[in-house]
Amino acid sequence: MKHSHSKSTRKTKTNAESAIVKKIIQLEKRVWKTAQERDADRFRQLVPADAIMIFQSGVVPQPEYLATMNERTISRYELRRFRGFMPNARTVILCYEALRLGEEAGKTFPEGAVIESTTWIKRGARWVAILNQETLIANS
Repeated sequence: MKHSHSKSTRKTKTNAESAIVKKIIQLEKRVWKTAQERDADRFRQLVPADAIMIFQSGVVPQPEYLATMNERTISRYELRRFRGFMPNARTVILCYEALRLGEEAGKTFPEGAVIESTTWIKRGARWVAILNQETLIANS
């Protein structure tokens, strides 16, 4: 069954969603910059204490990430092919490719690009990253 107003409503929602997704992509880029600069206070504003990150090395809760932040050196990174969608009005899920060069605890990061997925949720007036997962892209 078709409703005559559904198309125009969807178009407006798409524009609003598109603006929010663009904003979240900027916040995601800020998380990377903040991690690279080892700015724990700014990182904490974007990534709350109950957030978790799933790296190739394992699951890292935010407090643990902050505690080991100084052992991690991100010398250079590239973020590309961003895609984002909103399953509801208070959630944005981003997927993109990341290529990062650097080291953790004296060991070079694994080579190759990864797929990053970050779930952002709106808490009060602020958007925060609650879950991040990286998946290695298999070399073909």
